[in-house]
Amino acid sequence: MRILTQKFAALRDSQSLLPISSTDPGDSESAYLQDEIPPLRPRVEIPICDPGTEAHALAKSFGRGQFLARQDAWEDVSREIRDAEEQRSLTPGLASIAQVIAKGCRSDAIYAVGQAIEKSNIQGAGAILTAFAINLEEEPDDPALSYVLAMSHVDVALIWRGASRVQDLAPQRRQAHDYHMHAAAALADRFDPFEQDSPLWAQVRCAVIDSDPCAAQRVADDFEDLIDLDPQNPFHLVALGQHLLPRRLGTLEMLDRQARRKVAQLSDVWGAGAYTWVFMGALQQDPAAFRRLDPELFVEGMHEILDRHPSQHMANVMAAFTGLTIAAPSENNSARARVMDCFRWILQDHLRELHPQVWALAPVPGKPDMHLGDDVDLINLGRTRAIGSIAQHFAPALESGRRLVFTPDGLQLRKSI
Repeated sequence: MRILTQKFAALRDSQSLLPISSTDPGDSESAYLQDEIPPLRPRVEIPICDPGTEAHALAKSFGRGQFLARQDAWEDVSREIRDAEEQRSLTPGLASIAQVIAKGCRSDAIYAVGQAIEKSNIQGAGAILTAFAINLEEEPDDPALSYVLAMSHVDVALIWRGASRVQDLAPQRRQAHDYHMHAAAALADRFDPFEQDSPLWAQVRCAVIDSDPCAAQRVADDFEDLIDLDPQNPFHLVALGQHLLPRRLGTLEMLDRQARRKVAQLSDVWGAGAYTWVFMGALQQDPAAFRRLDPELFVEGMHEILDRHPSQHMANVMAAFTGLTIAAPSENNSARARVMDCFRWILQDHLRELHPQVWALAPVPGKPDMHLGDDVDLINLGRTRAIGSIAQHFAPALESGRRLVFTPDGLQLRKSI
């Protein structure tokens, strides 16, 4: 199957990795950035870390998985995923290295499927995934390779769904979505997460939960299993918050109850930070979650997260959330205003350098989510977003002719030269 794998790679290399000219006013990147660029260049001086430590680690693990798949080195794929999972290896930004390797493994095939679906080539999309699956089905009892296949089905299902709710899909898209979700669920039934000591398979169960008619009754327990198996990984808590939104599988009351429950269960790992991660996931997708938020507990959790993980990556994550994702006009003393106010002390006490990719990938209401590999200059987009957010927050000082300078000792306001 080496030839097919190389064809997937060639398709991706020829279409998705070409640089986009920033001088062409009609290209997608320029159009995307146009309404994000502030009218005047703000006087903000901050070191730019490109790539940041997290971006470098993600690229390394993703590239490793992609390389091994292109070589049809499936035994190596299996061993490296299993080793990373067994050790619960995380990137500096606390992402699962096993998950990232697996994502790299399937990336070429999933890109090719996406291109076929975009062209309404339904048979072609199915044939691509079938060809890719042949590589993985040669060892049907291998949990790592079966995980790659299961998540390939999940990825394809999500492509069919797009930005729509499942119940709003056209019949053909709904049928394709459901087929791939059920295929992933069937694989998940063969690998018990606790017998395998596998957060990867617990993650698959959570990923396919929407396909279960009893999903609302399962969601809290399934995520509890996942978090028990991989408590250091905050992305599971974020995903829990997103699944507990009323428009998904929960209620605001259930969201608050589960967030507080996680504080007690993960007191030695996250403390109040567990509450913060769960609500961050919810607030990224629906600001209505502010109605149930305990702002003081949330802010306490932000302090704990930054105390336990005092990295510049984490400072950028929290700054992007408070200064970009949830930034909006709000009433004084509201929960939103209380959390937005944290932007200032995060900048003053924690931020020393800018990691543009963090800001580029941060969710922004009203704009499509960005992902690694998108045909957008993430560094330029992230820098624009960050500098614009910081400048807007300190607008009165900047308008009076001063400049912001980020130093190793903290943020300083200086007279313009």
